[in-house]
Amino acid sequence: MQLIDRYILRSVSTPLILALTVAGMLLLMEHMLRLFDFVLAEQGPVDVVWRMLANLVPHYLGLALPLGAFLGVMLAFRNLSMSSELDALNSSGASFGRLMRPVYMLILVLMLFDFLLVSYIQPFARYKYQQIRFDVTSGALGIKIPAGEFIEISDGVTIRLGEINAETRDARDIFLERKTRDGGRTVITARYGSISTTPEITSLLLKLQSGRQVIINALGDRIQSLDFESFDLEVDLPAIGVFRDRGGDEREATINEVIRYLRTQPKNAELYGDYYAGLQWRILHPLTFLVLPILGVAMGVTGRRRASNLKPVIGVAILIVYHEVVEEWGKVIAAKGQLSPFISMWGIFFIFALLSAYLYSGAIDQARKTKVMSRRASEPVRIAAPTADAAE
Repeated sequence: MQLIDRYILRSVSTPLILALTVAGMLLLMEHMLRLFDFVLAEQGPVDVVWRMLANLVPHYLGLALPLGAFLGVMLAFRNLSMSSELDALNSSGASFGRLMRPVYMLILVLMLFDFLLVSYIQPFARYKYQQIRFDVTSGALGIKIPAGEFIEISDGVTIRLGEINAETRDARDIFLERKTRDGGRTVITARYGSISTTPEITSLLLKLQSGRQVIINALGDRIQSLDFESFDLEVDLPAIGVFRDRGGDEREATINEVIRYLRTQPKNAELYGDYYAGLQWRILHPLTFLVLPILGVAMGVTGRRRASNLKPVIGVAILIVYHEVVEEWGKVIAAKGQLSPFISMWGIFFIFALLSAYLYSGAIDQARKTKVMSRRASEPVRIAAPTADAAE
């Protein structure tokens, strides 16, 4: 690679990486607070939050990657423009097309990664995220027994825990009532106890201390009482539901599975529209990267004397509106069959590309005019010497 290519790549890569890092952290931190609230409300283990966040990274990376690529190109060319390096490069014979060559080399790599991300990585990550969420709510990560409440953990078994130590899983002031099929009851109270489950979460294991067991027959006229210092008890738990298999949702299907579904299912199938729109989106999303350098240069090139601070804001707004319209409107409309994806999705893409090309040509013309004007302003003023006739 030539020196100019390495210089342009370095100028683009630095803001691109910074933009990806900042955008990804902001998106994850915003969702992390909601995940903590959800897990604590379901009394799940706190470490499950990090597993859920890890499976959200591909989703947010798909949102941040186009924005990062745009900001990288825009900020790089804005710095080159304001520091007069762009004029120097153009004067040396490096046109805008020549300067865009290393940029598109980087963009092609990002396109390939984005295709793998939206077509293969995101479907598996989304399914895993939903599975962890199901495990938290279903009790597969541990049975949920709120302190101070009477909870029916299985048929005929009710338990109440006065205080619970979340770290040691120990409890105080334990009450448990078990009803038999013939109408009898067994009531157990204990001052202390540890609570755990079997690895398969099929039984609740109680190691009770300093308590009493009371057995009452069905008629209630016979009572047996037993005080104990230590008592181990096992209570059967209801079977935990099994999470569904991957599929049934176009967003959880890889591109190969989407194509297979479209080939094997009739067009009037229930999910045919979702899968067809999803296929168009998986193709359209990576192709968007081809337009981002054009828009980035258009919003980045500016004059040195009158630098526009509004152009970067407009560029970010155009990119956000484009993605929102395509994904939240075009894809939804196409999935419902109300409009062809070639209009609701590809039509928006071509409008976005034409607008970017128009802004790019305007920015190039403005840069050339600014260069010509700066040359005229810097030319020395020549004062002709008076002739002999004029002197006489």
